Amino acid sequence: MIFGEKIPDKDDPGYKEKHEKTVEAGKNFAKAVKLDKVAMKVQGFASGHPKLFLAFIFGFVLFSIGLNLYRMSTAVSYKQQPSSAIKRQEKVLHFNRHHVDGNKMNPTEKKEQSKDKSQMIEQYESYRQN
Repeated sequence: MIFGEKIPDKDDPGYKEKHEKTVEAGKNFAKAVKLDKVAMKVQGFASGHPKLFLAFIFGFVLFSIGLNLYRMSTAVSYKQQPSSAIKRQEKVLHFNRHHVDGNKMNPTEKKEQSKDKSQMIEQYESYRQN
């Protein structure tokens, strides 16, 4: 749009044909998806109950604004704690110590995991001493 076509003139026949094709495609899409019937029912409800319709619309708008304000306030007040690689490693080691399900493993896997676990614990202890 910035570098493309020039602004069309409403009397230009090429623009008129393009506009008519676009409008026809929109109508066909609305009929296929049945948007035309939904729009007709909404328009009928709005004409029959104007105050209730406005209450629904403004209620939805106010609810959306309130929800956005709430989410912004929680995002602003959220304070992320900076974590170092050592703290993340400590969390992983703590999780592995307390959440290992050893019942489903065969004996060779248990031995390998116990070796890995003991190595991880040794590394953890060495980091902690430094």
